[in-house]
Amino acid sequence: MFYDTEFLDDGRTIDLISIGMVAEDGRELYAVSSQFDQGAVRRHGWLMANVWPSLPILKNPPGQRGMDRIDVTDPDVHPRAQIARMVERFILETPDPQLWAYYSAYDHVAYAQLFGPMSNLPAGLPMQTDDLVTEAKRLGLTPADLPKQEAGHHNAIADARHNLVMAQYLDSVARSR
Repeated sequence: MFYDTEFLDDGRTIDLISIGMVAEDGRELYAVSSQFDQGAVRRHGWLMANVWPSLPILKNPPGQRGMDRIDVTDPDVHPRAQIARMVERFILETPDPQLWAYYSAYDHVAYAQLFGPMSNLPAGLPMQTDDLVTEAKRLGLTPADLPKQEAGHHNAIADARHNLVMAQYLDSVARSR
């Protein structure tokens, strides 16, 4: 199972913005939190330039002042507790699930914190995420050797789909040796 998260990191907290997951059987999950600190994201130049545009945004009507905000009526937007239940169900539908991500350390923390501290991870959910970059290194490759993502960068579901593409490429390299 391949996933990606978008998050706000202030050096103390990793606040989930969105999560995308793709299973090898074709199932997908995409969810945007209704509870992340939108004001902090607005003050974060990189997130505003790279993540915010891919989220379901409710635009202000013409002539009205104010800031655009997450559209909480969008079907992909949910409270964190509901996202946690969705992620748990999605993962548990896969026998012997393994999680894979690209530069996975922060993704794993954002995923795990959906359930509170690491000790609260529900039974059957992976307590670790394997890293595609580490697998590339093991095969003698660098991140530059991996397939390039053409579009959708920093959209959690698009990135999760691309993680699957990279994993398939790494599997083909491993089989050819």
